[in-house]
Amino acid sequence: MDELKIIELCLLGKTQYFSRLIDNYQHMIFNLAYRMSNNLQEAEDIAQETFIKAFQHLNHFNPNYKFSTWLYQIALNIMRDKFKKKEIHPYSLDTPKEGADTESLPPEPADHTHNPECILTQKEETELIQRAINALPLKYKEVIILRHIQDLSYLEIARILKLPESTVKIRLFRAREQLKQEIEKEGRGCFFD
Repeated sequence: MDELKIIELCLLGKTQYFSRLIDNYQHMIFNLAYRMSNNLQEAEDIAQETFIKAFQHLNHFNPNYKFSTWLYQIALNIMRDKFKKKEIHPYSLDTPKEGADTESLPPEPADHTHNPECILTQKEETELIQRAINALPLKYKEVIILRHIQDLSYLEIARILKLPESTVKIRLFRAREQLKQEIEKEGRGCFFD
């Protein structure tokens, strides 16, 4: 059953069908929330709040757009509000490594074809990049995550953020530049060339 049919059924009072939309998009929304907040509990709360708001405002969904775009908009608005209220605390690269919450970083897949030194280096690089992303201003963090982690097109990002596509490209350029600077400050070279 396609999304528009599910939404139509929900609007006709058959709300049990909304769980199909949740099943289809919960991983996508949770992943975005986790990457933005870098906190498992906050990501779960944001994902839950996103689906509650989507359900409550389902009658406002514009079928001319993708449902995923609308969900991304809702999730990002929730996160922006939380950042403004300081409910989500951005991670600083200035925090000593011992104080870093490495437990909340996603586990690296085991790669038995490399030696342990390579695996450790990859893990350190991943943690460095994640810390650098978390240190970005919110408007840059959003575009980096949507483009490089969620793998969305420029057009999709523009629709989600309600910005011209050219603005998205400019923000991505500036975000990448800041990431390069942060990573180079750590003396690790650059992964984004």
